[in-house]
Amino acid sequence: MTATPNDQEIDAYIDGQLDTEGRFAVEDYLRLHPDMAARVMGDLGRRSALQLLARDSDPLPSGFDAGAGVRSSPSRPRWRRWAPMAGLTGSGVAAALLVMLQGPPAYVDDALTSHMVAGLRADMASQIEAPKFDAREIQRATRIAVPKVPADWKVTDVQLFPTDRGPAVVMALRTKDGDHLSLFTKRGRNGAPEQPDAVREGAHSVAYWRRGDMSYALVGDRGPAAIDARAEALARTWS
Repeated sequence: MTATPNDQEIDAYIDGQLDTEGRFAVEDYLRLHPDMAARVMGDLGRRSALQLLARDSDPLPSGFDAGAGVRSSPSRPRWRRWAPMAGLTGSGVAAALLVMLQGPPAYVDDALTSHMVAGLRADMASQIEAPKFDAREIQRATRIAVPKVPADWKVTDVQLFPTDRGPAVVMALRTKDGDHLSLFTKRGRNGAPEQPDAVREGAHSVAYWRRGDMSYALVGDRGPAAIDARAEALARTWS
């Protein structure tokens, strides 16, 4: 790796062909050169959009360009809407690129597991679902404020879910359209963004975000764009 990455090395970085040392060298260079970081962000978005066209049944967002993109990786395709680059400072462009390169926070895996557990409970006659709950009791015991859901969503089960960093609250939900979702709530910022982002994991999609010291994840079976839209609508009701 040269001191200043050349075009071939940048292309190898975009294609995921560099080792850890090589990736670090490129990312360190991009951090100090926001114009190049913006170009690389655009190239990453266009490359991943083509991958989504080939592999994903979900439509691409309208008006896709270098400033508003979709990122995909072989193990964890991810949806993210970027603000126009003209609205970012030079350091902001580099910061946005580094955020895009990071994976979702660790609690997303817990949210996905809890969603699958909720589905198992719903299908087992011996496991009694608990749609009624005492939000104040849960908050006293766990310091987790149970979030409100739209009036036309039905709560079918509420359970505590253990994680490595304390308990979480999982609400199994059914929307008026018949979609089965789960809302995972945990105390802690956990590296989540303030606006929902969505990621695809196998048969499920999860949108994750935070508000203050609380982190949230909405999990469902639809594509990332649909779950992301649901999460944004849900987050707006809490304003």
